[in-house]
Amino acid sequence: MKHFFTVLFLSLFFSLTAQEGELRINMWYGTVDNSDVAELLENEKYFKDLWRQQKEAGLLANWEMWRLVNPNHDHPQTTFVYVKFYTPDNRNTTSTTSIIPEGLDAQAWEIIQQRHLGLYKKIFSSDLSYKGGFNNSTAGSKPANFAIMNYMNVDWYKNFEYENMELKTFMPINKANGMKAWALTKVLDQLGTDRKVNYVTVDFYDSLEEIYTRRSNTASLSKEVVAANKKIDQIRSLISSDIFQLVDYLE
Repeated sequence: MKHFFTVLFLSLFFSLTAQEGELRINMWYGTVDNSDVAELLENEKYFKDLWRQQKEAGLLANWEMWRLVNPNHDHPQTTFVYVKFYTPDNRNTTSTTSIIPEGLDAQAWEIIQQRHLGLYKKIFSSDLSYKGGFNNSTAGSKPANFAIMNYMNVDWYKNFEYENMELKTFMPINKANGMKAWALTKVLDQLGTDRKVNYVTVDFYDSLEEIYTRRSNTASLSKEVVAANKKIDQIRSLISSDIFQLVDYLE
């Protein structure tokens, strides 16, 4: 799972970027055995309550949970990613909240946490900054049902050129082609020659059928689109492209 050492992100970008300052995203990946998925999902209600308390206190802007759509249906494990969004106000607040979900005492919560964390066979966390995007959704604050995470290795010396090409050339193309939403993010804490991913673009869709239909269609590309793709291929490589399905989120 080479995508596991990179990061993802999501529709809340678009409702928050009107604020001044940089929106940042923490991505926490966890992989569990398929036999433990039901228990993990049952425990998530307690953790979701903590994130709800933090959102109400202004400590975070929102939270989402996504599941990797594994192309190998017989794979014995499932990967989830937990996404937290932070505005400058969130990062600077001095508010506090309870560290125990409602309805539990400290001892019960400690037992649940230990059991829950023990379910994960692999974990990884990283942070990103939101660089730009659009939202064609009319569904209010609800995130899209599916997201394609495209992990990019961009030439370090051409980061500025790459961002401009994504935002000025490819973002309008994606918007015109009917994509529900789209975002460009930059990885903040995976630097160095051994780190192969430093940007992630996210394509949002309503259904898996829509994704597969678009991938199946073989379109005739204009000379302008071909030229733009060849130019961006000179400064970035697509490392992987993974599909995630929405599991839960805070309203």
